[in-house]
Amino acid sequence: MSQLFYCSELSRHAAEKSYGTASIGLVWLLIEYPPAWGPHALKDSSFSPRLKEHLNRILKTIPRSRLLFIKQEPGKKERLKFFVVRSREIEPFIVKFELDHHEQLLEVDIAAAASGNLSAGGVLLDQPLFLVCTHGKRDKCCAKFGYAVYKSLREGSGADAWQSSHVGGDRFAANLICFPHGLFYAHVTEGGGPAIVEEYRRGRLVLSEYRGRACYSFPVQAAEFFIRKETNLNGLDQLRYLGQERIEENTWRVRFVTKAGGVVHQAQVASRLSEFQTQITCHSSEAKSVTQFHLEDYQTL
Repeated sequence: MSQLFYCSELSRHAAEKSYGTASIGLVWLLIEYPPAWGPHALKDSSFSPRLKEHLNRILKTIPRSRLLFIKQEPGKKERLKFFVVRSREIEPFIVKFELDHHEQLLEVDIAAAASGNLSAGGVLLDQPLFLVCTHGKRDKCCAKFGYAVYKSLREGSGADAWQSSHVGGDRFAANLICFPHGLFYAHVTEGGGPAIVEEYRRGRLVLSEYRGRACYSFPVQAAEFFIRKETNLNGLDQLRYLGQERIEENTWRVRFVTKAGGVVHQAQVASRLSEFQTQITCHSSEAKSVTQFHLEDYQTL
């Protein structure tokens, strides 16, 4: 069955809504690993058992932390890059390390770097990073659609773009992430990718392909989308999250406030299974309904 369809194409044809689907992560560990990635990047890597155990222990220790392998074009590089990204609403940041070999990760105080403490020797970046999932061993859609978008960013936008391992949401390929804020975009095209990058550099969101912000829960991601759509507020820093209230099993009230003016915006969102069915990944043996968010009420308080 996986040879007969691309799950990303099926998702687009079904007009699946992508908002409220961004993978949740507050801390992202991005490890440059040039060799081919297996289906499970860290597990299938050539890292020593000690290093694998060390990294897995860090992921359990740091709440909502994620690890991704990244790479660029093949070729000799003097040193390997390692980034620690803190994705949050206010003052997110990226810390860069350079390694002679991967075993040096054992010596990096990753928890300190994630808290903004540079005693471990990292350097704060003043430019964003852009990741495109190209993890074909995980899902063929990521290779088919992701690599073309990655190339368009490298060649056409001058962005510091990287290929990445599985980020979640194969059927949304090509998936693009803008760091440090952790903005996820779905079904990005070769032409659309550079435009998203340029808007991000200018401190703005593009709603048309928006999945959400990694530091928000799924209902909050959806509410942010709806509030921005209602108000035409596309500036990254124009809204501040205030809180959410679960009023039914699948219904939430979410509040944001405008940074300028202090206007409180409240969206009531509900999640329901879609009427359409689609393959979740290219390996799916059957089609399933997917969760979709709906705006039930919007008001300013």
